[in-house]
Amino acid sequence: MWPTSKQWFHNVISPSAGLRSRRTLAGKLILFGVAFLAFITGGCRAHPVSLASLIAGDAINDADVKDRRSKLVGQDETAADRMFGQRLETLVDVERPGVSIIFYPVKNDLFKKSRYTVELEDGVIVVFAKTKLNIDGVEDLIHDANLERKLIGKTPGQCSQDGDLGEPLRTLRSSEKGQLLRIYDIRHWTDFMGARYCLLRFDRSDRCRDVTLLGVSASTKKDPIRR
Repeated sequence: MWPTSKQWFHNVISPSAGLRSRRTLAGKLILFGVAFLAFITGGCRAHPVSLASLIAGDAINDADVKDRRSKLVGQDETAADRMFGQRLETLVDVERPGVSIIFYPVKNDLFKKSRYTVELEDGVIVVFAKTKLNIDGVEDLIHDANLERKLIGKTPGQCSQDGDLGEPLRTLRSSEKGQLLRIYDIRHWTDFMGARYCLLRFDRSDRCRDVTLLGVSASTKKDPIRR
């Protein structure tokens, strides 16, 4: 479903030296103001993408989800299949077999970190979201590495305790792989720009085999994973 490699990138804003026009100066001042605001509200931590890329990306993602919402929500699952193509994975809720979550690829996603996420109840689409692996970059990668060190090979109960995860929001089974996957709310120890959910995959012996941190770029529901 998600790439296994922990890749991240850094875009640097580097205006050409020697430009002294008022428009260029004004642009720099505006960018500095945005950067300073982000600094004082989010702390000293640097993000792996530039502020300009981050702001533009959020606007595109919001428009993307809003544009597709009316074409998906309330429709049957074939509407999503027609719009996005082949499914990456279908996860069925263990406690409510009529509920499922489907992941689709996002075209032109260079690093293959984003997914279109659709939830269905009794075959009808009820939630549509755009999610992203390690959405906060370096911070999420650090959390991911720490959780892998603590949780790989452990049982669900041990994962909840050792990873400070609490009880899972959802327990799902992959239709394609047969694996159990548990989703936890981790907003109590990530910042507002970071991952919102931790997804743990378990093997047939119910031992953790994979850790994924997932953020939400935009959604038709405030908490798309929560029931």
